[in-house]
Amino acid sequence: MDKKLLHEIGNYLHQIISHSEYIMQMNSSSDVNDYATKIKKSAYSIDAIISDSVAKKQEIAISKSSIDTIDFEQFVGMKIMIVDDIGENIEIMQNIFNTFSCEIVSANNGEKALEIYKNGFSPEVVCMDIIMPGMDGAETTRQLKSLGCGAFFIAVSALKNQSNEVVSIFDSWLPKPFTIEHIIGSLAKYKSTPRVCLEVKNDNFMLDLDHDIKDELLEKVNNGAYSSLMTLIKTLPQSKSKEFLQKSLQKMDFNSIKESILSS
Repeated sequence: MDKKLLHEIGNYLHQIISHSEYIMQMNSSSDVNDYATKIKKSAYSIDAIISDSVAKKQEIAISKSSIDTIDFEQFVGMKIMIVDDIGENIEIMQNIFNTFSCEIVSANNGEKALEIYKNGFSPEVVCMDIIMPGMDGAETTRQLKSLGCGAFFIAVSALKNQSNEVVSIFDSWLPKPFTIEHIIGSLAKYKSTPRVCLEVKNDNFMLDLDHDIKDELLEKVNNGAYSSLMTLIKTLPQSKSKEFLQKSLQKMDFNSIKESILSS
């Protein structure tokens, strides 16, 4: 399907879902809320229909975190990149992150986001719109990772039915419309998720792993099986080898993984 048309459909679905959720929040009538719920579910169904196969889709669970349990000081001064082609969404997120005195940059498309990163801005968190004209959010995220960006990537989308391949690229999902609780919940997850800081300096890193594991890793690398590779690496005991694999996968650096397996 033409990307421009897909983007327009996505924006209309976003509006339908946003209005439905607003009605559900503001109206106490059960009949009205039931009707709004049906409309919202229909919008999600349309998303699944236009995205090839429902069987390959995964509905994203959007979680909130109680602001009473969050230490806000830990977010102060974070570097944030916001990528969205709708200026109003960027403004809303900027206003929220400004309450934490974050250093914020924004881009209205994927190409601009890559340019910002190449010019030296290294974000700790990236809020990435999924459907954008030109390069979409998933591809932009892949390219940022391939350049070495180790940020915590939050997908921003009203559409919850996404392919497993897209789901695996991101660390968290932010719904549209979003609230400060949703953003806090995503940031809390960021702080509770170990970030791999090992610098990969040698493509021929010697992996200290069993031969069976290395053979399975090699098979998945050769097939470009990102999700399966990530799942396998997560099962490994904590070690320098695991840190190397996590860092390389985060950068989408399949060559380093392959060469390290073959040289071990």
